[in-house]
Amino acid sequence: MGNWTTRRRIPNLLRFYKCRCLVAPFIAPLLRSWWLNRNGFVYNADLPRLCHDFINGSIGGNLGNLQKLAAEVGGNAADLASFCPQYLDVFNTGVHYSFIASVVMMLVSLIIFMTSKHLFPMPGKKEQVVVQEYTEEEKITMAKEIKQRMYALFAVLGISVFFWFSFHQNGQSLSFFARDFVKTDSVAPEVWQAVNPFFVIFLTPVIMWVFSYFTKKGKPLSTPKKIAYGMGIAGLAYLFLMALSMTMGYPSAETFRNISPELSSVMKVGPWVLILTYFLLTMAELFISPLGLSFVSKVAPKHLQGLCQGLWLGATAVGNILLWIGPWMYNKYSLWICWLVFALVCIISMSVMFGMVKWLERVTKS
Repeated sequence: MGNWTTRRRIPNLLRFYKCRCLVAPFIAPLLRSWWLNRNGFVYNADLPRLCHDFINGSIGGNLGNLQKLAAEVGGNAADLASFCPQYLDVFNTGVHYSFIASVVMMLVSLIIFMTSKHLFPMPGKKEQVVVQEYTEEEKITMAKEIKQRMYALFAVLGISVFFWFSFHQNGQSLSFFARDFVKTDSVAPEVWQAVNPFFVIFLTPVIMWVFSYFTKKGKPLSTPKKIAYGMGIAGLAYLFLMALSMTMGYPSAETFRNISPELSSVMKVGPWVLILTYFLLTMAELFISPLGLSFVSKVAPKHLQGLCQGLWLGATAVGNILLWIGPWMYNKYSLWICWLVFALVCIISMSVMFGMVKWLERVTKS
């Protein structure tokens, strides 16, 4: 009963957390734009980069574009040497003000936690330790079982590293993609960070219903299978982006940013591309993130529960350390190559996971 309750509560708590993520991306751009407007400027996503290029002497063929945008946002296009530092100073100050949104929503999260902490599974009272004597055969059997459980745990942790490496591109290369290749003139690129929390909140009940449906039909999906399916769904998201990039003939982002604004605006795609991508990635997250924690709880030896939960978070950290690879490929290679790498990472991880499913299910039941 405890495990079932935990599995139900973890996704619901994830929804509480995502409520904060849903609101903050809308508030932060408003605060930044408010400060720009107060200083006589208008926000433009391309200007900070162009201003930095001008100051560094690497503006190249984008000088005309910089002059045009400077005039549009209310700056002095005839004196870029003064305008660029001034705009960057006001812009950066506005970004600092936008962090107020994060602080406020963290306080909201704290309030949510304090008012709903009774929903968390509470650790049971420690029972009095009874010293038991085991035979040598029993000790060998127990040691083998612990080794099998730890091997299974590390196998899933390895898969999770690649998932987080791919999934958290929503704050890296996918955000750059939203800025450079998607028609979002009326929407700040940061706002797209709210799409994933939105889908988490509204898809969680649907996914839980699907899992319950298969369970009632007598064909329950084991946690290893769910994780494998999640990797496959994440792979579909990147295969979609790869096919789109090949169809549109997208070069590297670095090359794309240097072409004329008239041509680049024609090549940009609609916001539906981001919505579909985040929809698939969020489904993958719901198949992996909360269920991975549940798997760790079931597989980890009782005396190593805390350590194993820490290892899960450590695997997430390792995946985040590798995030720099996404923007590097995004800027250096044709765009389809970047998405192909992430698709292959997800598909290979899914294949490895399916290859281990029977072993992992056996270890979980033991």
